[in-house]
Amino acid sequence: MHNPPLLFVFLSGLMLIVFLQNSYAQEQPRTDLTIQIIRCCDPEGRAEVNVKTFVTGDRLIVSGNSSRPDNALIAELSNPRGKAVLVTQIDVGANGEFRKELLRWPVPSQDYTYGIYSLVVRSGDEQLRVTEALRLDPVPGLEENVGLNLATQISVPSVIGINESARILVQVTINGVLVKGDARETLADSHIHFPDGSVKAIENFTVLEDGVYFTDFKSNMLGHHTIHVEAFQQGLIANSVSGVLVQEGSVSSLAKEVSELNTNVGALRHDTVEKTEELGSSVSRIESASGQVTSLLLPIIGMIAIIVALQATMLARKK
Repeated sequence: MHNPPLLFVFLSGLMLIVFLQNSYAQEQPRTDLTIQIIRCCDPEGRAEVNVKTFVTGDRLIVSGNSSRPDNALIAELSNPRGKAVLVTQIDVGANGEFRKELLRWPVPSQDYTYGIYSLVVRSGDEQLRVTEALRLDPVPGLEENVGLNLATQISVPSVIGINESARILVQVTINGVLVKGDARETLADSHIHFPDGSVKAIENFTVLEDGVYFTDFKSNMLGHHTIHVEAFQQGLIANSVSGVLVQEGSVSSLAKEVSELNTNVGALRHDTVEKTEELGSSVSRIESASGQVTSLLLPIIGMIAIIVALQATMLARKK
């Protein structure tokens, strides 16, 4: 018998490998997932595909294809702070296609602020997963590097005594301008971290004037307290942190004693200056009087000298 040609053996082996690969591919499910982001609607009612920027009132629609027909996907939208603000199910049709309106972008709030959002569409077992970045802007067509800048500043004493009251002043500005707002809404998420790890919300801010708020703070717990002020205005969020050390004793009493000591030192300094001025004046008067006495004595001494000289002359003649 003759051995089969080498080419026949090679082709047979190649066909076997292709057959096994096709069989394996048929047994393994596909893991394909594609999505399209649709913004609806423009002033003329038309939808735009793969436009990733939105404004209040726009409808966010997601569509696409999945390799798992008659299955379900999960859509999760997270705000710029990383908080999930929407979780919903998307049903996939028998042909693998799907389409669903996720939301109409609401008026800005603590959850829906301006900025970059993350949209994740995934299967329950995470084998199918697509992530898209979306942006919510205050006005259409806003450039990414241009916009509103919300800022907040805290003013509070760095040290107070236990159970003493300290005033917290907060300033809120947009692009450097003080902005009017309701205290409860603007500073709703502000809070204080206590030394024992507990956290207490600050709920009693009062409006001092447009963009300026205040509240009073005191604690019966010794140690370092962290005041965290979070401001929300016009769809923007800003944060500011400051520390207060609460220690034993009354800082206000100590400050009063120091003030009284400074007052006493000032009074003593004033008295010393007055006494020095009086002493200088007395010395000046004495010097002036001494000069006057000297000026009066000189003529008298001169006359005495003349008289003595005349007497000496007269005695000499008598002899």
